[in-house]
Amino acid sequence: MVKKHSKNLSLIAAIFCLSLTTLSTTVQAGTVLENIKEIRTFFGLDAYPYRLELSRLKIAVIDNGFEGYDPTKKQLPDSAELVTVYPKEMINKYNLGDPDYIQAPIATEHGKLMAQIIWGTTGGHSEGPKFYLLNANGITNFRRAVRYAIEQKVDLILYSQNRECCGNFEGGGFLNAIVNEATKAGIIWINAAGNYGGHVFNGSIQSIGSDQKVTFQNSKELRLKSRLDENKAQVILTWTASGPEEDSGTDQDLDLYVYDENNNEVVKSELKQVLKKPALAEGETFLAREKISYEFSKNTKGYYRIVVKAKNRNFNSRSQIRIIVIPERPPIQDNENQKMVDAIEFLDATQGQEIMVPADNPNVITVGDLSAFSATGPTLDGRIKPEIILENSSASFSNGQSSSGTSNAAAYFTGVVAILKSHAPHLTREQIVNFPKKRPSSLGAKIRKINFTEVVSQHGLIFNTVEEMLDESPILAGRYADGRYIIGVRKDPGQVLNGLCQNSSSRDQKLEYYLRWADGNNNYTRPTGGMTLQCYTRRVPSKENDYSPYPWEQSGRNKTSYVEIRQVFFSGINYPNQGMWQTPTPENLNR
Repeated sequence: MVKKHSKNLSLIAAIFCLSLTTLSTTVQAGTVLENIKEIRTFFGLDAYPYRLELSRLKIAVIDNGFEGYDPTKKQLPDSAELVTVYPKEMINKYNLGDPDYIQAPIATEHGKLMAQIIWGTTGGHSEGPKFYLLNANGITNFRRAVRYAIEQKVDLILYSQNRECCGNFEGGGFLNAIVNEATKAGIIWINAAGNYGGHVFNGSIQSIGSDQKVTFQNSKELRLKSRLDENKAQVILTWTASGPEEDSGTDQDLDLYVYDENNNEVVKSELKQVLKKPALAEGETFLAREKISYEFSKNTKGYYRIVVKAKNRNFNSRSQIRIIVIPERPPIQDNENQKMVDAIEFLDATQGQEIMVPADNPNVITVGDLSAFSATGPTLDGRIKPEIILENSSASFSNGQSSSGTSNAAAYFTGVVAILKSHAPHLTREQIVNFPKKRPSSLGAKIRKINFTEVVSQHGLIFNTVEEMLDESPILAGRYADGRYIIGVRKDPGQVLNGLCQNSSSRDQKLEYYLRWADGNNNYTRPTGGMTLQCYTRRVPSKENDYSPYPWEQSGRNKTSYVEIRQVFFSGINYPNQGMWQTPTPENLNR
């Protein structure tokens, strides 16, 4: 899933963007992914030169829409294929429904953008990889798309979407069974974690009242707060009663209601859940799901409430309920608390267990990012999901549009895996997820964490310059016992300061980075107009008896006029337990 926004990102912080560039009055170039060189550097792909094996790699992008794809505009390699209707011979051979049934893709460019992100990450070579853009609008098309990918012997599948039903929160169900057909065929399946963070309630049934109302354990009511008028959102109810087949059905029947702040019922879903039978009557469903779409108004004195009612009592304490709220509008600024909030806040959302189908599948690689909206696990059976966390999912294309989210993260990662597979064709899912991750690093016992205001008062211009280069604020400030300051950033200083720092060391040599305003004095003085920022590097000693001088030891200037810039990572609750992805070196790839 993708979070879209329109803010232009800087050269370093932005990674991709979608666009249409006019070449003349009659010819237009297609949307292209920008900053491919910076993307590859960010993901550590510079060490991997192009190999012919990359052009032979086959990647299927399974999605419900590829709006705007035009092979004449060179948006993807010439070998790319868009498949919206599947061969009748394949449908008949594998019993994939009525061969005359056709459901076209929906009008979204989501799938096209995912393919362009992958292609850009691999280097944007005209030779390939070979892309299959496969229509998965509806369960029938999803099933056909997976089978088509298997028949084409693709190497990778990207599915940057999820479904909020058809599983029991533990990686099972008929949709995951379809996915397992691909993974059993040796295909590496990469799935977006979904942008469900803070949008999910998980609970078990505590009691069912005489009015059929369900009471959940540890929750008196489920509240929504709409911050805007004309505020559309979906509310989805699902529970652990999905069968092994699409038409298995269930006799556990729940209904979904929403009440406004005046306690008036404003919308409901009362489908009748039934067990398998030849045909469904009107208002019946085989799926353990109720779904509503409603245009909410701005709350003024209370909350909207979500109510679940049970039509029968064949539930027990092991029955798990999940409610998902999906706002149509993007997050907005809360001026009172100075933070971004959902247009519709799910006030009683629970933490974790936000992974949907098929991201919960144990055989796929699920990819998230560091945003608060990225869905987190564990699954109901206790597995860590997502397995892969990317540090950045921002995407910029040549028409000025930009986006972020787990859809992008999964597409980036698919491009990274494609590069790795071109150098190590037999790379497996297990090897990929078990590569060493970035782990939290502290500033060390000799450094005291301080408030940003202290470093700004002393080295404000250096701080501001680093902030501009990052297009975001540093995440930590500290001070050594001898008075020197240190700024912690999320990115590798070698990437952030590229061009400012002259680096002649080998790629494997670890360096320390120091900034200083050139004032010509031995002692630190506040910089004035016309002064320039200078960068100094120090080789980190590789063994105990090795020594490398600090920049002030070479220049004779006061050590407090230098500010060290060091990469640090989130710690504590903000840092993912599974660590963050770091692309292995070619040496480590083949170990």
